[in-house]
Amino acid sequence: ILYFTATGNSHWIAELLAEATHDTAVSIVDCLKQGLIPAELSKADRVGIVFPVHSWYAPRVLIEFFVAAPVAGLPLSLCRVYMRGRCGKRGMNRLAEHFPLDAAWSVAMPNTYVPMFDLDDEALCRKKIENARLAITSIVEDVIARKKAWNVHEGGAAWLKTYVVNPLFVRFIIGSKGFHVDEGCISCGICSKSCPVGNIRLVDGRPGGESTAFIVWLVCIFAPGK
Repeated sequence: ILYFTATGNSHWIAELLAEATHDTAVSIVDCLKQGLIPAELSKADRVGIVFPVHSWYAPRVLIEFFVAAPVAGLPLSLCRVYMRGRCGKRGMNRLAEHFPLDAAWSVAMPNTYVPMFDLDDEALCRKKIENARLAITSIVEDVIARKKAWNVHEGGAAWLKTYVVNPLFVRFIIGSKGFHVDEGCISCGICSKSCPVGNIRLVDGRPGGESTAFIVWLVCIFAPGK
């Protein structure tokens, strides 16, 4: 089970799925940083992918990994993690144009996109995580039964958001300029170590960003299960 995560939501789900299916969760970010593709990937009869929604579609880093990894021809079971954004059937159909999809599910998790939305309060976070646990139980049953499920939340104006808004969002909105530290920063360096695309570095003991094509979250999020 491969996963891409920036804030921990997808990692949490991937680990739960791996534990329940007696499989292994592998970080796509670690593969990219090490320049290695797991050897067993080419021998697998199917692959599970867990990822978040970035502006109504799969993250670009995930697409780049798909292109580089030997997954062509393998049936993919996708578990899509969404917060307030929606990817839905249109996003999955767009992905299916390039990669074979055998099944797909969506799971609502605590919102972490700070440039446009307020974070969920603790009560709502706990409620979403409780619902997510139930959803994962159902997903595991489908995976074990090798069911060709397609249980994704589409949302409104899905075609417009997936095929029109997403390319514009990626071109003009996604970047590091809207992210900054405030007086709450204690210069612990955790953000620099955790950034999935290496976009944060410490300058004079304070985090500083570099220009990039990917989103970076400089937030402390509610950790599932804790």
